[in-house]
Amino acid sequence: MHVSMKAYLFLAPFLLFFIFVVVYPVGYAGYLSLFGQRGARMWFVGLSNYSSILTDEKFWQGFGIPVFLLLVQIPAMLILAIFIGLLYERIKHSEVYRLIFYLPYAIPAVIASIIWSYIFSKTMSPFIPLLKFLGFGQVQLITLSCLPWILLIIILWEWTGYTSLIIYAALLSIPKEYTEQASIDGANYFQAAFYIKVPLLKNTVLILFIFNAIGALQIFNETWMLGGVGNFSLMTLPPNYTPAMYVYHQAFNYGAFTYSIAMALILAAIIFIFSFAFMKMSAKVLQSHE
Repeated sequence: MHVSMKAYLFLAPFLLFFIFVVVYPVGYAGYLSLFGQRGARMWFVGLSNYSSILTDEKFWQGFGIPVFLLLVQIPAMLILAIFIGLLYERIKHSEVYRLIFYLPYAIPAVIASIIWSYIFSKTMSPFIPLLKFLGFGQVQLITLSCLPWILLIIILWEWTGYTSLIIYAALLSIPKEYTEQASIDGANYFQAAFYIKVPLLKNTVLILFIFNAIGALQIFNETWMLGGVGNFSLMTLPPNYTPAMYVYHQAFNYGAFTYSIAMALILAAIIFIFSFAFMKMSAKVLQSHE
């Protein structure tokens, strides 16, 4: 009994922090989502906000970009990160390259937005003179149809280096005896990496996929930069370009705060269900291969 009380005392700071920072805000948000609102006036509507969201096409259309990132950007980033992580093991002075690849992740979002706005600017882009020299004339570097690929480039630039460091740390944890035995049997480095090291990264890759999938479902910063909201925006995007953008638009452009709260809770529930289902499914797949 004395031991359990001591354990609860050690847990108390975290539990209090969790209650006040997570449980209470989410609970209060759920309470507010049951109300309609116009200005400062609020009235109880029950689940009306949630039923409206289920038929709100703009909210669901916004999942096109997260799905694109899930199917294209995340696999591409993980493959690149594994390749770069393997290169860290082979090249001299890899700490210099690790620092260089990590820098995009460390750059503040505001600075990154200025960089990319300059690169894709209609007038100041360094690519404009080159394209004119090649005879392309007036070129629109960024259009609505190519925005998913622009987002892919930006996110790869920002996150691949950070992900490669996690992959590299996982590679360092693999016992050297595995690859030494393979080299004795005649395998070269790349054969040992492909057949021994990469399969042993499956747990790390799985966790990285889940974290990046969560990030894709709630993506906002990159679309904020591209989409007609900040001072350095490149073009005007529809408010339903991603779910998070639509939630922001409803709250701060239309003043529908309780409706946007309900959307945010639905988005959080979708992220939780997806993550839980994917982890369960992946655990079964991993167990079947053991």
